[in-house]
This record gives sequence, structure tokens and C-alpha cells, in this order.
Amino acid sequence: MGEIPYGIHVDEAGMAYDAYSLKNFGVDRYLAINPVYFINFGGGQNALYTYLTSIVLHFLPFSSFSIRLPAVILSLLSIFVFSYFLKKEKGELSSLISLFLFCVLPFSIMHSRWGLESYLFFPMLLLSICFYLWAFQKKKIFYFIFSGILFGLTLYTYAISYLIIPLFLGITLVYGLWKKKVKWTHVIALSIPLFFLALPLMLMLAVNKHIISEIRLPFLSIQEMWWYRGGEFSLKNIFHNLNIFSILFWKDGLIYNSFPTYGTLYGVSIVFFVYGMYLVLKKCFQKSSTLTEQFFLVLFIVIFLVVMTLDGPNINRANAIYVPIIYFIVVGINSFIHKNKFFGMMVCIIYSILFSSFISYYFQEYPKEYTNNFFFVSHEELKEALSFAKEKTEGVIYVIDESYNQPYIYTILMEQMSPYEFHKTSEIKGDAVTKVGRYEFILPENLNSITAIFLKPHLVPEEMKEGSYEVRDFGGIVVYSPSL
Repeated sequence: MGEIPYGIHVDEAGMAYDAYSLKNFGVDRYLAINPVYFINFGGGQNALYTYLTSIVLHFLPFSSFSIRLPAVILSLLSIFVFSYFLKKEKGELSSLISLFLFCVLPFSIMHSRWGLESYLFFPMLLLSICFYLWAFQKKKIFYFIFSGILFGLTLYTYAISYLIIPLFLGITLVYGLWKKKVKWTHVIALSIPLFFLALPLMLMLAVNKHIISEIRLPFLSIQEMWWYRGGEFSLKNIFHNLNIFSILFWKDGLIYNSFPTYGTLYGVSIVFFVYGMYLVLKKCFQKSSTLTEQFFLVLFIVIFLVVMTLDGPNINRANAIYVPIIYFIVVGINSFIHKNKFFGMMVCIIYSILFSSFISYYFQEYPKEYTNNFFFVSHEELKEALSFAKEKTEGVIYVIDESYNQPYIYTILMEQMSPYEFHKTSEIKGDAVTKVGRYEFILPENLNSITAIFLKPHLVPEEMKEGSYEVRDFGGIVVYSPSL
């Protein structure tokens, strides 16, 4: 699980260091106690994954496996809850179809194997929806309270949820009251835990809109980001996002989200998605639809409209939309099988062939082609490179990478540096950390006799290539040190 994707993504590294700091020192890298929203590299980072990882690190040592374990656990939990929900709602066949799809679809496999914090939106939303629908069916206060807790926690997975969850709940609760499917006591039972969990995030937004000052309590911190990303949502973006289905079903240009050959769900799934949505829409117009079908349709419409307003939507930003999409695929396949049982065997064979091809590429070719690619750095190789560089000099060590990748975060993570030492010795210019302790992250003008670690070999200046340097390659991470 921890080996593919190969290396650690820059956002994984930021999350992992803050989780390490919380676990060992009770603060994040900027010495904030229990932040509601982490600063990370300036624009902020959602909190839930970091806190889950800090819990895991109490039981397991730091590794790719340990920082990616929360993604796997939540994905598995949501899958089994969803399949159980479908079994009670639509029968055993739908439950088996959903389990099968989650086992073979590229999106399901790829999103759950690494620790991008925003990808938690998918499993948390799936869990929340299942318990929300159970609450409507059972009409018991406990289920509404628990649904409110789940939706409240889901707000800490990704900022886009601040729009999606209120819109979805507002529409469905008003509908439920209108149709007398819920009572005001149920709405209140859901709203109270949701409000108290959402309150810190509302205060965070107020802080970053400069309405109130930062809040620092002995048990909680609400910080101001270096720069605020609220401008990512705009109605003007709709006209730039007309290719959204191409992105959602095929590719967004990010190799960690999908492969062009296979897409996110395989091309054949588009047929079942369209057919499944058609069936649900037809039943809604005929007023024969179930509450589950109505709510998944509302969920799809709400998420789709919000995603269309995003500046540069991609698969990980839009990951919540795969909750209703996969539901519609299940509905479509289930209907085909009921019409012709032989079709079930054909579906199984087609998906199995596609899955076999995909999994062969994912585990064999993908690691070779994208070792230490732009967004990922191997922590084991960097650890070896740092150790070698420290043997070569007692002075400054330059660690160089593309500016976006924030090479400092990999360095302090591998060195397991105290956040207090980071805070004391770091130099920050703009939103870039240029120095921490003996490590610097911008090459000096004079390249004579410096020891430098290049996380990407193509970044080595020609002047150093032609100079008198000892070169050591650690699987793609290159160390240049002066020759004796």
C-alpha cells in the first residue's frame, strides 16, 4: 500500500510533518495548538486527515504506509457501509455490484492509496449520506444526531464541502419537512452537532476575511492563512468548465488522479452512468422514485453545480461527485442484469479484463515511468542523500527542487526536526521557506565548493555538471559534493 504511488506527494509531506509535530510536540509547524485549518504552504490545508494520521503515528513509525493508512481505512469503511445500505435498500445484487465496482474501478483504487487530505471527502460523504438516509427511514433521533456529526466532520475534509453540504442539507430537509418525512425535532437533532462542528470553520473564514482577529486558545487555534483561496469559486468559471465530463470520466492531466488509457471509471461505465441517471430521472418525473434516488439525484446536481464554479476543477477537487456517479452506475448495471441475467456475466468479464490491464500497468509500469516525478519525492532516497551529504560537509547543504514542491518540507520531515527548531531557524520570504538550520533551498550565486542535493536531476546547473564534483545518485536524487 505504501509503495505506490512512489514517493511522497508535496501535500502529503506537509500533512505528515504537521501530524508528526502534533503527535510529538502538541503543535503544528508554526507552533499552533490544534489548528482548525492548517497553514501548510500558505493557502491552508484541511485538518481531518492530519489528525487521523497523528493518531496512527502513536502506534506505527513514520512511513508511506502509516501516513496513507487513514485513507485506506476510511475507504474500506465507507465501501462496506454503502454496500450494506444498498443491500437493505435495493437488494443483494446491488450490494454485490457496488462491492465489485469499488474493487475494480481506477478511481476507487487510486484515490484510496495515498494521503491527499481532500480525497477524504469521498468516503466521509458516502458515510454521511448512508446514515442520513437511514435517519429519514428510521426516524430516530440518534440517527439524526450521528448524521449531523458525520456531516460536521466531513466539513474538515475539503473546503468545497462548505458549499455542498449546506446546499444539499437545506434542499433535502426542506423537502422532508414539506412532505412530512421528518419532524422539526429531527432537523434540530441533526443541526445542533453540525452547527458546533461547523462553528470553528465559520470563525476561520471570518478570520481570513479579516472580520475578526486570530483566535488562540489553550486547546484550539484559528489562524490566518498567508493567502486566502476564497476566489476559487466564481460563476464566470462555468464557461471555462464545459469540458467537465471529459475531466471527470477521463483525465485531468495529473498522473496521480487518472491514466488516459483507462480513465477514472473505464469508458464502459459512462453507458451505465447515463442509463442509471435516466432511470432515476424517469422515476422522479413519474413520482415513483424512492427517497434514496431523489437524494442521490439532488446530491449529484448540487456537487456538479459547485464544481462548475471552480477555477480549474480536477479529479481530486471534484472527488465528491463520484459518490452519486457510482450510485447511478450501480442502478444502471442492476437494471441491465434484471432484464437479462446473462448480461451480469458479460459485465463481470468486461470489467475484469479492464481491471487486469489497469492493475498490471498500475503496479508494474506506473512506478517505473513516474519515479520521483514533479509532485512526489522518495523519502527513503532523500534520507540516504541527506545522510551522505552530512558526511561530506559540516557546513551548508543546499536542497533544490521546483519551487512548488517546497523542498524544505521533505527535509524537515526526513530529519524529524522539532517544530520549535523549525520556527527558530527558518527564514521565510513571501510564501517560500528559503532556509532551515543548516539547510538552504536556493542556490547561491557562487557555485564553487558547495554541497547540494537535487531532488530532480534536470535542475543541476551546467556549471556544476562541468565542475570538479563528486556525484552520487540515490535512485534519481542526486548529491553533488566538492571533490577532494
